[in-house]
Amino acid sequence: MKRIRTIMAVFKKEFTLLVRYPTWIIQMILWPLIMPLTYVLSALGLAGPDRSGLEIFAQVTGTDQYISYIVIGTMMWMWVNTIMWTFGSYLRNEQMLGTLESNWLCPVNRIDMLSGAGVMSICMAFFMCLISIIEYRFIYGANFTGNIFHWVLVFLIMIPGVYGFASCFASLVLWIKESNAAVNVVRGLVMILCGISFPVEITPVWMQGMAKLLPFTYGIKAARELMVFGKSISEAVPIILMTVGVGMIYVILGKLCFTYTESKVKMQGSLGRY
Repeated sequence: MKRIRTIMAVFKKEFTLLVRYPTWIIQMILWPLIMPLTYVLSALGLAGPDRSGLEIFAQVTGTDQYISYIVIGTMMWMWVNTIMWTFGSYLRNEQMLGTLESNWLCPVNRIDMLSGAGVMSICMAFFMCLISIIEYRFIYGANFTGNIFHWVLVFLIMIPGVYGFASCFASLVLWIKESNAAVNVVRGLVMILCGISFPVEITPVWMQGMAKLLPFTYGIKAARELMVFGKSISEAVPIILMTVGVGMIYVILGKLCFTYTESKVKMQGSLGRY
């Protein structure tokens, strides 16, 4: 019960800040519209005047619904991007505000402070995904084959991987004292390796190997199988299990990274260093 109170206290604090500065809602509405546009227009341009390139795209991906294929990938990328800026940068932001040291001295489990920020970012991510789905369906005309249950399932199976990875990231940022550059590197890697606008299978073998180390690769593939290719949950079980399995590995890694960082900053006394 004490741990839940800690998590909810951090959640309440983050929610209060969010409500106090509501301009983030504008970003949540505009970014889902802007982000896929680059890839969709590039696809149309590269397809040629006779759209023959889209036929090659259909042969490679297995679907001619290129808009749906692209927006699924970009939506997952935006989720990762949002998490890196909020949950992944939480400890560093607290450090820059000057509140991390005092919070660190509280008689609570410190991983719960990070978990509270994670709950807040889950709510933000769900809100962003909801807005994205509505905009893609009615503005981009994307044709999704799944139902609302499929969307919820995709969201749930990606949570372990996304937040396990973000926990590792948050611990790393506390060490290097720089979140902006770290976020740009991570989201660039996700954009290149995880196939947000193309199938991973067309990349070089060494890049495919790197992509398999990231949980987002499996989540994007699972989302496309359910929402673009029209597969049932039973048909998508292998990739769903892979998404959850890799995600749980990252949850364990995130806990280990946080524990190690917690011990290291205590020994070095570097928690208050800018």
